[in-house]
Amino acid sequence: MILTKNQIEKLVKLNSRAMNLSLRARNAADDVAAYVSLITKIEGFVDDLQADGLGFTPISNNDTHVSIEFIINHAKKGEDITEELILDNLSF
Repeated sequence: MILTKNQIEKLVKLNSRAMNLSLRARNAADDVAAYVSLITKIEGFVDDLQADGLGFTPISNNDTHVSIEFIINHAKKGEDITEELILDNLSF
């Protein structure tokens, strides 16, 4: 199908918007990772996996993660957020 000029312009705008939102989401995830690392002293990064949502991946085990919600829920219970707690509860 040959696209019209209007279709192309709309596609360019939508793509630009999606790219901007993707960059903003990546920056927000990086902020979450930096804060988790700061408060727990566990180095890692945050990724977004389909169906799991945002998850923290410790550098010591970089092929799985624990959801940010898991960290929040355990912190609300007054539990110490340690690397052992995270590693014992990784999603696969």
